[in-house]
Amino acid sequence: MKRLLPLLFGFIFTLQVTAQKSVHIPNYLQNPNDVNGAQFTWSKTAQSANFILIWGNTVGTNPANYPDPDLQFNPARILDTMEYIYTRFKTLGFLDDAPGTNLAQYKIPIVMYNTWGSNGAQGWANGGDADGVVGAFWVHPNAMDDGGVAAHELTHSLQAQCNIDYRADNGLGLVWLNAGIFWETHANFMRNLLYPWAVSAWGMDHYHIETWGDWKNTYENYHLLFAIQASEGINMINRLWRESTSYEYPLQTYKRLSGYTQERFNDSLYHYARRMATFDFPYHNLGKFLRQYRQGDLNGNLQSIQSTHTILRKINGNRYEVPIELAPEEFAYNIIPLHRHPDSCFIRIKFKGHTEANTHTGWRYGFVAEKPDGTVSRYSPTYKDNTSEISFQLEANETKCYFVVMGAPNDAITTNTSNDTWKGYPKHFRHPYELTISGAAPEGHQAPANFRSQLKNNGHLHSNGGGWVQNSATVAASVYVGPSAIVLGNANLSGNVRIENTALVRNATMSGQVKVQDNAFVNTGTYSGNAIIRRQGFAENVTMSQNALIGMRARVYNYKLSGTVEVGGDVIVYNETGNCNNGVHYRLTNYYDNKLLECDGRTASHPVNQDVNNSYAPFSDADMALLCSCATLQDSDGDGQSLCAGDCSDDNPAIFPGAPELCDGQIARASWTETD
Repeated sequence: MKRLLPLLFGFIFTLQVTAQKSVHIPNYLQNPNDVNGAQFTWSKTAQSANFILIWGNTVGTNPANYPDPDLQFNPARILDTMEYIYTRFKTLGFLDDAPGTNLAQYKIPIVMYNTWGSNGAQGWANGGDADGVVGAFWVHPNAMDDGGVAAHELTHSLQAQCNIDYRADNGLGLVWLNAGIFWETHANFMRNLLYPWAVSAWGMDHYHIETWGDWKNTYENYHLLFAIQASEGINMINRLWRESTSYEYPLQTYKRLSGYTQERFNDSLYHYARRMATFDFPYHNLGKFLRQYRQGDLNGNLQSIQSTHTILRKINGNRYEVPIELAPEEFAYNIIPLHRHPDSCFIRIKFKGHTEANTHTGWRYGFVAEKPDGTVSRYSPTYKDNTSEISFQLEANETKCYFVVMGAPNDAITTNTSNDTWKGYPKHFRHPYELTISGAAPEGHQAPANFRSQLKNNGHLHSNGGGWVQNSATVAASVYVGPSAIVLGNANLSGNVRIENTALVRNATMSGQVKVQDNAFVNTGTYSGNAIIRRQGFAENVTMSQNALIGMRARVYNYKLSGTVEVGGDVIVYNETGNCNNGVHYRLTNYYDNKLLECDGRTASHPVNQDVNNSYAPFSDADMALLCSCATLQDSDGDGQSLCAGDCSDDNPAIFPGAPELCDGQIARASWTETD
């Protein structure tokens, strides 16, 4: 949860309980005129070496015997759990109670929510500090059933402790002004180091295309911290809190503290991105739990099914492009499963980036091979050229292959350097590219029977288009369902509805000329007229009619869209029901402020919709032609170089030392002469 701001009341009240730590009672609990403070007594507290637990009158002096199980708690058990977490966090180095710190002087207060009566403090869990004296947190009794929430909230109290014990003395100010993102993801990171089964995959599987630190993914983007811990140790993450400046984005701090050039920084971030293909995080079996979580999501979580793996758009033949709305933003990435053709010798890819999209464009890319158990087998070299032709050959024990591409800006970090996330999709630099692929089919372009096969139970192929329809759905013969499209649940489709490409519809009612295209998903709701859901749009329980459109990466829930309204960009609308019939909306909706669609008639040229990225044309077939072939990729003389890699004449250097290698008519070894 968000950290609680320092509470302002009265004076500092402490009690020296032992020769060790003192107790600071939060100021508001010292105020007899406060509904909570009026209930404070020492008989409703419990203490351990490093904590004091405080509760209100509702549960009495013996809360372990309180009859309502919703509020019943055992103080001794809670304190025992907290001391365990305290010790572990101290071992990890984030908790510092060295002499001279406030944490060495004061116990951490834990205030129990919902025990102060109907007018007293209510809530679930949040952490921060008590009056700038010591870290503290507030929590509902049910949230303390295990150590997961406790570890998260204790992290918040220790984050606040950084401000008290480090940052204030060093003149650094509060942690990053946009720190809400980092507060939450770091708290979950620390929790997961102690309780690895508490991880989740959905956050980054949904939002990996957005720049790291996007507000849409506040809690679940901690996987980057796993990667930093694996490569550089936990102390680097601790330093992000103690040594950052108030105006630094956490990635800026990481780059500065590591002393990385932009090139080296991009390499480091790509090593994180490629780990995400298989969740290559061996610490305390984090990767195993993440893989289990992802597999469960891919069996039923529609947003994970839609977005975990990037679906490329076919240009022609074996040429593909990443759709501009799915092109990775800064340090964001695409994971593209490659389904090897049985008769292929190598997987070959021609990569070419659209450098004309913006002045920051750059890339890191490469292959990841997976073992049958889902763990990583090996990584290819990391590639970075704007244009390159590369190859990869799976080994006998490798069952899957992924192509991972990361947006790697060629200059300084430009996004999220201030609190600009709400400017959204139009103001985020993207890194588009095209691929020519031989020897494999990218995800979404394999045989339709093998695409999203985990969803295909108790169904049949539709007569019009050949797509898969669950038997519980009603789909008229006039409805088109494309070969790779899927209709699930109790969907009812009639009229001239079209479900195209890799689109999916579940439990929705559609009629008229409705189109669901590209990799768009629809779950429940009513859709009629000429409504369109396309690109990677997502609609749930939406009523759409007339010419309403949802596209790009927009996600709309519980809304009524009609007229000519277009919802695109990375807009999310889900706080409450509403309606709109006009305007073009590409800017992220600030759901923390409960702002819904402005519905003010704005056009695509409105300032908030104007894109910082330039438009671009597809490359020519000649630009994207593969130069290598199975024949030229062989190393027939066994010198470790394939023909296509530069061993063009394939001369054996053991037999012909110094012999020339002719590449495109040029002598590759400049030192060799005809007289040698």
